[in-house]
Amino acid sequence: MNTSPKDLDSVVERVSRWTASRTTRRSFLHRFGQFAVMVAAGPTIAGLLLRRAEARVCGQSGVTPKCATFDCNGPDDVWGWCWYANDGCCRNDGLKKICDCCTVDYPNVHGYCPSGTNVRCIVESCGTDPRVLSVSLTPLTWAAGGYTAAAVEVAHRSASRVVLAPESDRWAQYVAAPLAGTLGVPLLTIGSAGPLPGDLALLARLGVSKVLAVGAVDGTAAATYARAGIEFQSVSSAGDLSTLCLDVAAAIESVNDINRTVTIATTGLSAAAAPIAAAMAALNGFPLIIGTATAALIGKPTLYIGPEPANAGVPAERTTATNLVDLSMELATLSSSAPFVDASRIALAPDGSADIIDLVNLGAPIVLHPLNRLGAAEQWLQTHVVQHGELDEVFFTRGPGELTTDEYWRLQSAVNGFRVDQLMGGSGEGLPVIRQPLAERPIGKARTDGALPVGAGAPSYWTELGQTLRQ
Repeated sequence: MNTSPKDLDSVVERVSRWTASRTTRRSFLHRFGQFAVMVAAGPTIAGLLLRRAEARVCGQSGVTPKCATFDCNGPDDVWGWCWYANDGCCRNDGLKKICDCCTVDYPNVHGYCPSGTNVRCIVESCGTDPRVLSVSLTPLTWAAGGYTAAAVEVAHRSASRVVLAPESDRWAQYVAAPLAGTLGVPLLTIGSAGPLPGDLALLARLGVSKVLAVGAVDGTAAATYARAGIEFQSVSSAGDLSTLCLDVAAAIESVNDINRTVTIATTGLSAAAAPIAAAMAALNGFPLIIGTATAALIGKPTLYIGPEPANAGVPAERTTATNLVDLSMELATLSSSAPFVDASRIALAPDGSADIIDLVNLGAPIVLHPLNRLGAAEQWLQTHVVQHGELDEVFFTRGPGELTTDEYWRLQSAVNGFRVDQLMGGSGEGLPVIRQPLAERPIGKARTDGALPVGAGAPSYWTELGQTLRQ
């Protein structure tokens, strides 16, 4: 029989597509189909297929690439089912799950997709079912003035009061933050021009009837608030930091029967940690004190933040981390262990951001990550889930230092238990591949071999030290 090159191309292509869509992904026939196309079409197509094959992962023999993230939620997207690979694909000896994200009429193999759809990309997991995103990832977009508006928007639907601090005085904001946290109300800032129309609109939306000012807030602002029907009260207008700390500590103690403080210095790592220390103090209802001499005047035991030399003059503990990222994790771990802190919510922010104090409005422990990547926060999040159970919500920032797409993929894995840090192996490895049984094909039914021991037990730091609970 005489067959033209064009006819041979057509026949081989049909055979290749048929075998790719209907046989197991490690079948000899599929490999033969690729080989036939290369023979028929010459070196150009052969080179293309070889380049596409570089996208293969352990346990996959097709040419479908990995999805950029774990989202399969486009208008024409639907999840297919999975297959398993358990030989050398996961460092934790877990059963690797490889699942199809399918798109209507997508020009690729049919794979394990519903009728009318083909495989667009695949997701993989060494832990839980990678099609299930059980944790809300909430972005906070930086805007002029920082993250305040975004944080208040997601965390506060209403508030009868707010705590106010000068926009130009970060130290006053740090001292004011624990008062806002103790009261469970937003921390806002005010510029030298007084409250602007946008500020008053936010207060109206929240239903605020009273502002509590901390720091040198221009007294003429009171009249502007009064015209808006909002009472203005100065908690302390002291320009001296020590006096400001003492005044705010007294206000906090009138609300919360405190038995300790949190102390920072104005230099070194301790000063750099001021916003995360303020957030930690706000979560626990403890005053933030600047300087050990002021801590001694209050006379209560204190947690000293940072490695700088200090003589608190009162019973004191000291943090142990020697860099800001590790210190944020240490403080977040302490806060999450408190019985009155919601450990199911975590806030992530890039190291070095000048606007971290804005995130105190989230009412969640703050963990820092290196610029544009998760770094050690990836392992910290997994450890946190083991200790405290499943997360409900994780906040992350969009702005300077935000996570790249690949790091966002890692974040999705860390909080949902996909354990991509355990993936290993390359193309051609991971035999044998196991077709997913019918009962395990529905979303959420994939086997969880290799999953983390969620909620295995949290440290008892606060219980051991007999901390006073917030009232």
